[in-house]
This record gives sequence, structure tokens and C-alpha cells, in this order.
Amino acid sequence: MELDSIDHKLLGALGRNGRATHQQLGEEIGRSPTSIARRQRALEDAGLIRGYSADLDMAQLGHGARVHIRITLASQSREQMDAFEEAVKQSPSVTACELMSGSDDYFITVQVRSLDHFAEIHRDELAQLPGVVRMETGFVLRQVVEPRMPPGWAG
Repeated sequence: MELDSIDHKLLGALGRNGRATHQQLGEEIGRSPTSIARRQRALEDAGLIRGYSADLDMAQLGHGARVHIRITLASQSREQMDAFEEAVKQSPSVTACELMSGSDDYFITVQVRSLDHFAEIHRDELAQLPGVVRMETGFVLRQVVEPRMPPGWAG
């Protein structure tokens, strides 16, 4: 699907507020609500919009600490990586896992209540992952830049 400037504006507006109505989006972008609805559906059908979610305040929900874990595997064989990926998908505490280039193989994120909670997750889940030879952990002290749309997508 080839995107025009209106599509980019629509994606930017939805990235800032996925709950905006077609009326609100139309007013912001300068198009009719019907046109916005049609474009939004086309973007969804093309898979450019995969879904909508809420931005939860994890601290108020009792999971105020985010932890990043850099993982190195014993080898980068297909079998080793497949086994690790299948196991990490089953780990209930992992909120994200990404395959990386460079010295680390994977980058995992977990959201925890406390240091003790992380120690439990480390012992019961992370230390059980197959093929791990190195695990480096870092606690997020403060969010400096909130997740945002890349430059040029602001609409």
C-alpha cells in the first residue's frame, strides 16, 4: 500500500490518540469523517495498523519497576535460538523479547513490583531459559523520553 500525506497524518494522529473518533481525526487532518473511516479501515486491512491499546500506568497497577535483560546464548544455531524463543514465549513475566545484533543475542523486558519480585522471576523463569550463558540486568531508573512516533509522522 502506497501512503500519501493524509495517510501519514492519520497514522500520526492515531499514534498519539488511538481512541480519537473519526470526527476528531477529520477535524485535525482536514478531511471528512467518512474519508477518515475509509482510510483507517484500509490501513487496518493492509496490516499497517495492527491494533489499538491502552497506555497503562504500571506503577499505579503495582508493577512500577521495568527491567531490561541482555541475553547471550551458548551458540547462535537455529536449534538453540528456536529453543530459547519458544521457552521465552512461555515465560509469563516477559513483556517483550527482541533478537539483537551485536554482542547480545536477545533483549528482554519485564515489569516487576520490587527487587524481591524480580529475584523470583529470575530464579523461576529467566534462569530456566535454555542455552543462556550470560545475562546482564539493568533497572530503568527513569523514563527520559516517552515512546513516540518517529520524525515526519507527526502529521
